[in-house]
Amino acid sequence: MMLKKRLQNEDGNIALFVLGMLSIIMILLIFVVNLGGALATKEQSGTTAQQASMAASSVLYEEVRRVVYEYEDETLEGALQAFFEDIEEMVDDRTSELSGTGNYADWTVNEIELEAFDQVLTEELNKDEVRNKLIDLLGDEDIETKVINKTKSAIIANDGVLEGAELSIKDDRFYVRAANKLESVSYDGFMEGIQENVYQESAGPKIDFLDIVWDGDSVTPLN
Repeated sequence: MMLKKRLQNEDGNIALFVLGMLSIIMILLIFVVNLGGALATKEQSGTTAQQASMAASSVLYEEVRRVVYEYEDETLEGALQAFFEDIEEMVDDRTSELSGTGNYADWTVNEIELEAFDQVLTEELNKDEVRNKLIDLLGDEDIETKVINKTKSAIIANDGVLEGAELSIKDDRFYVRAANKLESVSYDGFMEGIQENVYQESAGPKIDFLDIVWDGDSVTPLN
């Protein structure tokens, strides 16, 4: 009877030991899963910030090009003003020129067009009359609001959160600080209810004329 009782006690101890080990293994597994989730969220936040900074740059290019081309093509004054020298044609020529060089072999057509526009407009803005006219034309536009709204939309489209997000201007580039939300996986109350915004920052391409056309704040909260 004593031997049977001892065996039963040992069986009980083994069962408790196995349960304890299983609990430790589960906790370690949950920790590893959440660590992987944190790394994945960090990468996702980087993508969100990158896409948002590119969106901000793209809409700025689009709006400035629209203003310039509409002035040239749709107004009598624009058609008669010799100092603009038809920027649209100059951009087309520069695009063809850049496309034929090896330095832009890996660039998309749209990226080359934006680079050509950036180069041509920056060169033209060295002329006081062109600079003054562009500033005058852009004074009737609310490009800043369009850029901000497009940036917000890009963050939301990438499942990011606007809380704590910022759009800033540094070194002739748009910088976006944005986050995706990390939600923890829990086990038996361990790591339960943990939610955290994982922030990353990314910059768009350099825009040489950004300081001339941007009339907004250098740092804009997006929440």
